[in-house]
Amino acid sequence: MYYILVVLAYTSTLMFFGMRPGVVATALMLFILAVLAAGHDLKVKTLPDVMAVVFFVYEILSVIWLLAGGFPLSVFTGEFISSVLPMVFYFVGKSAGRATGRWYRIYIAAMLILGILGIALYALAPQFYNDWLVALKYTSKADAATTRVRMNSVVGSTILSFNMVAGMMVSAWFMNTKRTDRSKHDMAFAVTGMTVCFLSAVLANQRSGLVAAALVIVYVNCLVFFVLDMIPRKYFWIELGTVAVLFIALCAVRFDYVLKFWYRIISLPTAVSERSEQWVAAVNNMYTTWLGNGLGANGHRAIGIEDAHVIADGGLVKLYCENGVIGFSIWIYLILLAVRNGAKRLSDHYTELGIVAVGILQSIGSNMLAFQFCAPVFWFAVGRMCTDHDGEAE
Repeated sequence: MYYILVVLAYTSTLMFFGMRPGVVATALMLFILAVLAAGHDLKVKTLPDVMAVVFFVYEILSVIWLLAGGFPLSVFTGEFISSVLPMVFYFVGKSAGRATGRWYRIYIAAMLILGILGIALYALAPQFYNDWLVALKYTSKADAATTRVRMNSVVGSTILSFNMVAGMMVSAWFMNTKRTDRSKHDMAFAVTGMTVCFLSAVLANQRSGLVAAALVIVYVNCLVFFVLDMIPRKYFWIELGTVAVLFIALCAVRFDYVLKFWYRIISLPTAVSERSEQWVAAVNNMYTTWLGNGLGANGHRAIGIEDAHVIADGGLVKLYCENGVIGFSIWIYLILLAVRNGAKRLSDHYTELGIVAVGILQSIGSNMLAFQFCAPVFWFAVGRMCTDHDGEAE
């Protein structure tokens, strides 16, 4: 119920501005950690488990050189809660077993709440919502035109973009007709989730999200219709025809909308070039190349601190600068182990592979894995793929 409760906490900020969704999410993660510990589900048995724990401990130890670099403890604490504490979901994924479908169903339900609410607020743009967006610094002007530049729902367009693309992958989990635990309503649930999440990802109007959403559509169609033969291929042609008709209708009615998103997509290389100079400066000014600057040193919380070389956007470069060669290598090795295990059983883990790929792709230009609302589903997917392994860790 984690995502449902956190979404409700975010939604309540529309009525109670002083509500702190981050505090709610932190309390829930600590509760989940306690439940896992009580149920003996924090066992370290496999090599990926060892690497996950080593990376977690490394992040904690990095506070030593973070403080030595002149950063306040608050920078570490805030970053730890947002990006490291969600690693608890690695063990949630490891222990989910047959409850995976229930976890994914709840996740999609939360995304449907975010998506449908967001679309309604985006379309109607009531004044109280416009004012709310400005108060939270999601937009600069409290008018409908500014509100409709990109859909924020109640979490912000960056967070919304990643989670909706991840929601598309999770929806695809329910399309596997070969699973014995599927209900007869799963396909309708999958199509609904895929449709709402795709539309929401497009309206969020994030460049990386638009590209990721398009890639997910291609990936899912190739898998379910051709590679894994989950659904009869006749439905692929029905889907293709339906999409073509809808696209032609949209072009006929609002071609300016089509051009708006097309120009946004083709500007992606520009986004990389705009950030590259900042990335290079951050790498060249690392406190120590091997150990890194420490958790949080290159995140948004370090903005304004003297001599800080902050990476405003670029999760992977941020990860490298904060953890150095050693920490970044540990993280990369863990992800490679998970991907290898997932690829070996593609029919079981195509969803998790997609989520991890989307997380890494969107982290090139955004700090996706540093967001408390995004990291849990990423680490859950990593944990799920690490349930299949070749041997025990030494």
